[in-house]
Amino acid sequence: MKKKVLLISVVLVLIALSVWGNKYYNHPSDTNLYSGTIEANELPIQPELGGRIVELSVSEGQAIKQGDIIAKLDDSQAKLTLATAKSQQVQAQAKLTDLIGGARAEEIRRLSSLVEQANANLASLDPNLKFEENNLANDQKLLESGAISKQVVDAQQNKLDTLKAQYESAQANVNAAQASLDEAQAGNTQPAIQAQKAAVEITVQSVKSAELALGKLIIRSSTSGQVLYRHVELGQVVNPGTTLVTMLDPNDLWIKIYVPEAKLSQVKVGGTADITVDSYPGKTFKGTIQYVSNQAEFTPKNVQTKEERTTTVYEVKLSVTEGKEQLKAGMPADVTLH
Repeated sequence: MKKKVLLISVVLVLIALSVWGNKYYNHPSDTNLYSGTIEANELPIQPELGGRIVELSVSEGQAIKQGDIIAKLDDSQAKLTLATAKSQQVQAQAKLTDLIGGARAEEIRRLSSLVEQANANLASLDPNLKFEENNLANDQKLLESGAISKQVVDAQQNKLDTLKAQYESAQANVNAAQASLDEAQAGNTQPAIQAQKAAVEITVQSVKSAELALGKLIIRSSTSGQVLYRHVELGQVVNPGTTLVTMLDPNDLWIKIYVPEAKLSQVKVGGTADITVDSYPGKTFKGTIQYVSNQAEFTPKNVQTKEERTTTVYEVKLSVTEGKEQLKAGMPADVTLH
């Protein structure tokens, strides 16, 4: 009787083991459950220009908002460059204004006075010129009659030639003074004005460039987040592109899991998932599949058997879409794919 009871007990145990084994291997309850770690994007804050750090406004662990000042670099040289560019712009604009407006009234009056003076000088020579011409004509008649010598006539001719040269010089002065007055009254030519406008535009761009360079010496946060690392200290001289601090973006949380090749057909970009963490037992957060790798790789874990080492999986990245205020980077998480 005891042997019969024992035999029945063994049979029942075997049946139970068979049922449990069939359920475990063919219908596992966690076929779509994976583990990973919540991560966040790290953003390096780097200056476009180099210089000495004169202000460092953040420390590790500090929460900052978009637009907050991270650091300031020495701006003394940049301010001098800007002041020089502005001075050159003022000078170029003043010259353009003069060209467009033409000569000022004072300049017109000055040139008119020069013309009047040149004409007066010319007019004062005219009677003397006529007088010496008459003297030469008379001397030539006296020479013909033998009353005077040829040397007297030659001397008079030289005197007249000198006076004529003075008269021609005075006439040239009149012409030059009149030409200057005419040019001033007519205004400047369009080519000269256009050339000066181009010169003004160059100075305008120089000012904008100097202002832009000055602004880049103030390094601001491009997004809200938390300072993860501070790589520099106050007074340090940095080059363009040097990482000043590394920020963590808490609004861009994601989890990386690895799905076996046999289950890859169940995974699609845009698919949803449930996320659970030990910090909030019983609470589920939502996630969306953002990326599925096209290339298989070996299981990226510390495995103990050869069979596990030869298992190929595909990397899947999920974006956390719910609970960003509660979830933190570094939390271990379980992911259930739908």
